[in-house]
Amino acid sequence: MTILNEYETTYVARPDLTDEQMTALTTKFEEVVATGGGTILVAEDWGKRKLAYLMGKQTRGHYIYLNYCGPAPIIFELERKLRLEEDLMRFLTVKIEADVVPEERKLVAEERKRLRQERMAALKAEEEAEARYRAEAEEEDGELGPESDE
Repeated sequence: MTILNEYETTYVARPDLTDEQMTALTTKFEEVVATGGGTILVAEDWGKRKLAYLMGKQTRGHYIYLNYCGPAPIIFELERKLRLEEDLMRFLTVKIEADVVPEERKLVAEERKRLRQERMAALKAEEEAEARYRAEAEEEDGELGPESDE
């Protein structure tokens, strides 16, 4: 029996790619994992975000996150394919844990994903509440109008 490790790969694509192109990229890399004997635990599209620094004249990038289990040689093929892809600006693969059971890790990954979604929903609700508060404050300021000293 081969030893399976858990990995995370995050890659940043050009922001001008269409949704179809992003889906095709993700599917391509998921197939590399599957054909190499791996199992995808989580595949998330984090969307377009501002980059910390300029990459190839780009200030934004489209982030994709893959969490998977597989044998060690899978990384060589996946990173080879990532390097060949012209639409990618950067990628990073990190080994999370060694000698794992994919079914157990899938449960852990689903729980982490659920918690992340709850945090994101709470953050979004907080941002929306802040936006409503600001809109109400601006509306009240508009009703008062300019004050005069007369």
